[in-house]
Amino acid sequence: MRRPRSRPHRTRIPLAPALAAVLATGLLAGCASTRGLESPNRGTTQRGLASWYGAKFHGRPTASGEIYDMNRISAAHKQLPMGTVVLVKNRDNGRKLRVPINDRGPFIKGRIIDLSVAAARQLEMFGQGLANVRIKVVRLPPKKRKLPISYPARGWRDSKPNRDRRSGFTIQAGAFRERSSAVALARRLRQELRLDEVRIQKGDGWYRVQVTRRRQQAAETVLQKLQEAGIEALIVGAG
Repeated sequence: MRRPRSRPHRTRIPLAPALAAVLATGLLAGCASTRGLESPNRGTTQRGLASWYGAKFHGRPTASGEIYDMNRISAAHKQLPMGTVVLVKNRDNGRKLRVPINDRGPFIKGRIIDLSVAAARQLEMFGQGLANVRIKVVRLPPKKRKLPISYPARGWRDSKPNRDRRSGFTIQAGAFRERSSAVALARRLRQELRLDEVRIQKGDGWYRVQVTRRRQQAAETVLQKLQEAGIEALIVGAG
């Protein structure tokens, strides 16, 4: 009489407690930051990098139909419904601001929200361009959305802080905490790139190296020249 074959016994090797905890934490963190963004609830959060966009898009229609005004408080997000209001916390300095979503973006990997110039200034991240932020949904969009979604910036003496009275366009070549770094870049622009109307603008603890031009075509020419020289410049003010 044949004895039935016994099935081989497989021993399960448990994960080390530390490794299991790391994996569990990673999975939870990955889900918690992006879950429900297309149809969020109040309290939905997300963490990542914030950027801002300015003069290049000023006066153009946003995805919501509202005309973009870089001097009003607004932001672009890839998924949140138009009209959603989020509380943006700059994790680098603790500054907070309620910002309504009226556009789509940013379309660069790793960035979660694109702020207007006015919003970036109030969060004190305008000089550095990027900031580590946490966004939290604090108000859901109304059933019947009305324009404008954005709202006026308050607390600034000049509603157009980047506008130069003598010139129509301001191109920013860099922003530094140390004045010596700003002076070195300004010297390079004047001597190596042969640019005139170069100035160092101090404000909010930053030294900004800027070039001014009266006409848009001239400003774009300067911008291209700076970018070709490996300088991450951008137009930050338009008159």
